[in-house]
Amino acid sequence: MNALDDYATAVVDGRVLAGTYHRLACARHLRDRAREGTDAFPYVCDVARAERFYRFASQLRHYKGEWAGRPITLEPHQRFRLGSLVAWVHRLTGLRRFRTAYNEIPRKNGKSLEAALVALYLTFFDGEPGAEGYCIATKREQAKIVFNDCKRLVLASRELRARIGVLMANLHREASAAKLEPLGADRDSTDGLNPHIVTIDEAHAMKTRGLIDVMETAVGARRQPLINWITTAGSNPVSPCGDQHDYACKVLDGVLVDETFFAFIAHADLADDPFDETTWRKANPNYAVSVKPDDLAALAHKAANMPGAANAFKQKRLNLWVNADAPWLSMEGWRKGQSRWSPDELAGEVCWLGIDLSSKIDLTAVVAVFPPTETRAAWRLIAWCLTPEETLVERARRDRAPYEEWKRRGWLLTNPGKRIDHDAVRAIVLRAADRYDVQQIGIDPWNTGNLVSTLTEDGFDVIEIGQTFAHMSAPAKDFEADVLDGLVDAGGNELVAWAISNAVVQRDNKDNIYPIKKRSRGRIDPVVAALMGRKLAALDSSEPPADDPDLLVA
Repeated sequence: MNALDDYATAVVDGRVLAGTYHRLACARHLRDRAREGTDAFPYVCDVARAERFYRFASQLRHYKGEWAGRPITLEPHQRFRLGSLVAWVHRLTGLRRFRTAYNEIPRKNGKSLEAALVALYLTFFDGEPGAEGYCIATKREQAKIVFNDCKRLVLASRELRARIGVLMANLHREASAAKLEPLGADRDSTDGLNPHIVTIDEAHAMKTRGLIDVMETAVGARRQPLINWITTAGSNPVSPCGDQHDYACKVLDGVLVDETFFAFIAHADLADDPFDETTWRKANPNYAVSVKPDDLAALAHKAANMPGAANAFKQKRLNLWVNADAPWLSMEGWRKGQSRWSPDELAGEVCWLGIDLSSKIDLTAVVAVFPPTETRAAWRLIAWCLTPEETLVERARRDRAPYEEWKRRGWLLTNPGKRIDHDAVRAIVLRAADRYDVQQIGIDPWNTGNLVSTLTEDGFDVIEIGQTFAHMSAPAKDFEADVLDGLVDAGGNELVAWAISNAVVQRDNKDNIYPIKKRSRGRIDPVVAALMGRKLAALDSSEPPADDPDLLVA
């Protein structure tokens, strides 16, 4: 065993307290170790590279606080996270696997020191000719925090001082023509950059993607660049960091596959008691090291007695996105429900269709809902998702979703042009009716044009279902419960899984719910369509009350 595997195993086995995404990051590592070097996964974990990095860190010394002057000793979670960045390489090229790293950790857990170690190592000791390293942030003064940590590490080390020149806002090594500098979005020119390592410090404070986009474009000339995000949880989910947090969660959940993206989030779970010491340990991997229990207890006491301090405590010290809507549906339950089956297996079976047309330029979903049978406990879904062909690439970038891959795998259909073609939607419905026993079709009346009348003329029983609490709450609650129990099966459709992970609900004062698009983190059209199908299926299967006058008619 080694430091990477040891830590991941301890977390997955429950010997180390960890939140959901902390645990999923470790489970991902172990899963990758089991398949490394295969044709489907051409990466290997070169533990020797991690050990080299650990030796580098151990030769440096702390420069402030109670540890000033002592050699740096990486904690197990730091060895796991930082070692992963350098150890995973392509089996043929030897180049590093991870091109983006997202580390979201509460305050006082050593993020800045870690980022400084990685920045120094990759800029000056990675064998990259003319390496350029940049520490960036919204303000140049913020960007200097990690840079100044780098500078102090150099000044505190005789060995580094002999190799690296130190200026006020520049570290450089003549032998390799390498340099490391701070950059702020507020004042620095970004012309002509060719970065090898970019550190984005306190990423939650970045309000726009301008400088981030420049850096992501500029690293394209390098063989194995790294963009290293370090942050605590933010308060605005609609922000560059909010988007990256959401993407990291989807990668760890297995909703999206990105083998070059490293994600680690240390956090409390929403159901945890924020004022319990066990929760503090769970959220803070450096608890009782750099995170002082007495300090955290004092902050927790203040938060418990001052409502205004509670959100700051949860955000900064428990790493919770306090103003973000929680995901509605259980991804663990969703994964549990998925199995492999062919749509042909359902030929001739009774089903109900839901159609969510969305806007004319985005995603439209037609979902067939098949109820459980005597031999099948789960509801089955077949989803046909449609989008305009000409804007596919642009919207894939905007939605941060692999639309092109989903199209190749048959989970996404396109129609020519830049707008959703209602004739293409009708064709999907007609093909479904040829294969399955379609009972009714539910459709949101908004933006339907002539589609309802056309489908009615085709002989379908079309029911308009408005997106309101009255119409959607009951099927939404049934669907939620079934997903949690692993009783909804879309045959492993990754696009539907992505929509499931995006969904957020609105609640009224009577705890009625329905999924709301404007607060969800991505497209949820297949979810809405599935709920309309579920509503019709429930109406069909429910028995009328005993005093229904229709029952008296012979």
